[in-house]
Amino acid sequence: MLHVEATRSRWNSTSGTDAELGVFLRLLGEESRLRIFSLLTKSELCVCEIEDATGLSQSLVSNHLAALRRAGLVESRRDDEDGRWIFYRANREAAAALRERLEALLDVQLSAGDKRRAEQVCRLRQPKAT
Repeated sequence: MLHVEATRSRWNSTSGTDAELGVFLRLLGEESRLRIFSLLTKSELCVCEIEDATGLSQSLVSNHLAALRRAGLVESRRDDEDGRWIFYRANREAAAALRERLEALLDVQLSAGDKRRAEQVCRLRQPKAT
């Protein structure tokens, strides 16, 4: 049985503010957290596997996982046969929503007026031929 630690409502891709996106970008701006999240988007792993892959200590991995879980980016489940083992994976909905928000952020469409002004500024900055 899956025990979801994430707050999925936070990841409704049609809502959310730039400030919320900033929180998640800061969270993933920490190199170790980004690496762990990236690993978990590809496969479900336990803490010891994440330790091996990253070279980080168990306590550091656990702290990063806790931050990612609180943010709703990571889900966990206990092993059915041996409840001592907890496996982590990226929240697919969160990863998809984050990807969508980032694509929208980077897909800047200039208005016709903005394009004209940009062309005028660029012409002014170009050296005049002599």
